[in-house]
Amino acid sequence: MRKLLVGASLIFASLILAGCGVFYPNWGATALPEEPVATIETNQETEISAEPEASVEPKTSSTPRETETPVPATDQLPADVVILIAEAYSDTGMLEVVAQVQGITESGGNCTMRFIGSDVEKIVKVSAQSASDYTQCFPIEVPLSDLPSGSGIVTVRYESEFHLGTSAASSVVIP
Repeated sequence: MRKLLVGASLIFASLILAGCGVFYPNWGATALPEEPVATIETNQETEISAEPEASVEPKTSSTPRETETPVPATDQLPADVVILIAEAYSDTGMLEVVAQVQGITESGGNCTMRFIGSDVEKIVKVSAQSASDYTQCFPIEVPLSDLPSGSGIVTVRYESEFHLGTSAASSVVIP
């Protein structure tokens, strides 16, 4: 009788775990293009070109700037960013994204949520705060009226003085 109970329990547990794949919320997620790196470089070039003297040099020194951009990235340690919630709530009319940085406790960092769907890109930046054994991004909310209906992809990027990381893409369906 005991062998039958153990065998039935193992079969039951296997069926339950196999069923999790059916209800996994990111079933339609696709990877993002390598565009976030280009966005970072563009932002850095914009900041540099804001200086009066640098506005003359970009044409002659654009190649050295590209070689300079990896230098800050090597000073920053990798961060493991995890999206906990990425859900469109029609009752509140908001897309809500909650993310955290695993294993890092620091303040002063920023989280940048990037939504891509139907030729629309929406970027929202919020602050982050330390918790007991992780760093929590403040909840990110975007009005659904600002987003196109249908499938979209959400990523969260964390950046601080010492850490840098981007989450895996998470799919979202906008009603």
